[in-house]
Amino acid sequence: PQQPNADKKETKMKIAGLVALAIGCASAAPAILWRKGGVSSGPSHISESVDAQSLLSTVTANAASASALNAVIFLVGRDASGSEGLAALSSAGKLPGVREKYGLADEVHHNVDGVESGRTVARDVERADGENTVAVVSTEEFRRKLSTIAQNTAEEVGETAGGKVSKAEQKRRKAISQANVLVVNAKPNGDASLIDAAVVAAIESPSVQNVVLSSIRSVDEVKRSRQRAVMNMFSKSVHGRRLDEEANNENGNNNNADESSGVYYVNMTPNILAGLLFTFMFLFTAYTGLMCMNMIEGQDVYVKKMPHIGREA
Repeated sequence: PQQPNADKKETKMKIAGLVALAIGCASAAPAILWRKGGVSSGPSHISESVDAQSLLSTVTANAASASALNAVIFLVGRDASGSEGLAALSSAGKLPGVREKYGLADEVHHNVDGVESGRTVARDVERADGENTVAVVSTEEFRRKLSTIAQNTAEEVGETAGGKVSKAEQKRRKAISQANVLVVNAKPNGDASLIDAAVVAAIESPSVQNVVLSSIRSVDEVKRSRQRAVMNMFSKSVHGRRLDEEANNENGNNNNADESSGVYYVNMTPNILAGLLFTFMFLFTAYTGLMCMNMIEGQDVYVKKMPHIGREA
């Protein structure tokens, strides 16, 4: 009788986690974290806002140096409408393997800032820990890398089954083989089963120390974040200037300083007031001049022969 109750509890926990994940995707980029080497009693949900660089620094810092891959970060891209792809895939039930592994996750962050692209995440990993070598790969390249590690064989850099490859491809394969942190760009408009299988393979692989599943923020969220950053910068500059002015006034008038005095605002600047006064004066002067010119009158009768002098009347 206890086994069905445990299964129901686990199922409810998974459903609640997926619902929370979908809600988190609607407001900010989420991140699910699996760590190796520990016993997880269930994911701990963290709703506080965290920077991507801070989160990745904790992931790479706790990684074991003996692992072939310290961390694998999956980033689900945006869909055709510009929304987050992870929310659409999870709500549609296209990630069954991730749903099964959700109960083994250690942390679920519902608000991660700075997840804009694979390059920005790779840059944050390099800044968090300069000892790691980061490579941005596709889902197929990650599967090839994982199979190479599992077989303990080196990937052929110079030749493939189809023949020789270019130098750029050789350089890329070498960079991927030397990297110990992979940022996997997963496209949501492709086959979702490949993304699901890649995440599950990374979680189950003993060569991967940490696995992070996140999503690139939607276009609307990026725009709101940038607007908020601009407004914060503007408010800080205005607030700092007011503080400097208040400090100068307090230093000049220490005897008459009043800490309870309010801040007064004017409806217009002196330049605007001077411009309005000049406009009113110009309109008044022009109106007066035109009215005076309109009062000038001439004679109503014109004759060809003027009267003699003294006979004008």
